[in-house]
Amino acid sequence: MAMGFSGFRKILVASDFSSHSKIAFARAVELASAFQSEVYVAHCLPDLALIPSASEFGLPYNDYAITQEEFRRDATISMKNFLEGNVPQGQAVHTKVLVGDPHIELSQLAQQWGADLVVAGRSGHSGWEQFILGSTTRGLVHRSPTSVLAVSDHWVEKTENVLAGTDFSDASKKAVLEGAAIAEKQNATLHLLHVIDSADTPEQSVAAMTNGESIRQSIKEKARSRLDALVQSLEIDTTKLQLHLSWGTPWRDMCQTAEKIKAELMVIGNVGRRGVKGLVLGNTADRILSHSKSSVLAVKEHNSHS
Repeated sequence: MAMGFSGFRKILVASDFSSHSKIAFARAVELASAFQSEVYVAHCLPDLALIPSASEFGLPYNDYAITQEEFRRDATISMKNFLEGNVPQGQAVHTKVLVGDPHIELSQLAQQWGADLVVAGRSGHSGWEQFILGSTTRGLVHRSPTSVLAVSDHWVEKTENVLAGTDFSDASKKAVLEGAAIAEKQNATLHLLHVIDSADTPEQSVAAMTNGESIRQSIKEKARSRLDALVQSLEIDTTKLQLHLSWGTPWRDMCQTAEKIKAELMVIGNVGRRGVKGLVLGNTADRILSHSKSSVLAVKEHNSHS
């Protein structure tokens, strides 16, 4: 396994019992089996006391406490049905029904339990039952104290290509390590991509150019040198490793590269350098989640419990 990453010990799965959640749970179980992890499945109910008008949601009466408890009992039954027949023998699975804002409650549970990874589907139910669609996934990516895997409905059991983006920051290095570990467990090819942006060009490099030297070629060579040095520092298996260099916008080039190599999983760091100078969580992760068909692993540089 890649040096510097010990694997996932505890995996928290967000579920709204939809088909999307079943796909996410299957992915989580697969990772748990590979890394010998515990699994915690959590479902979050809305806090009825905070809903302005219960009638808007078809509630028969205003006794929030009683209705909330009924919903909790229903969710507990749904959780049992959700897991039935889908948990491999010997796999440790904990369950919990939460009440409140999904990404806040899940983030707190991840913190309390000491999760290494939060897994969620990229789509969910509609209406007030909506749990994971859109903003909630992004809320988890931004708020969770640990890495978040947003599982695409296009996920397949056999992962053959993992694409990890790097801007040579500590955050992206950790992302590469986690991507390398997953690729190793899946016997998949790890693709390491660095996107060169004009804003990344060091002023001293430009000043050092001779009249006949191509600035573009020099920058590319320096980037390739840094990419090679990164690979050496990671001490990962290079027999199934491919390096990629491109010029452009990080999120767009990552999506295009993922489509070209048919990557089932994309891995990005969540800090990096700011603005256009790196693969940072913010807009980069949001845009990748919006435009890519791949599953996306957003890796936190420092887990709160690490």
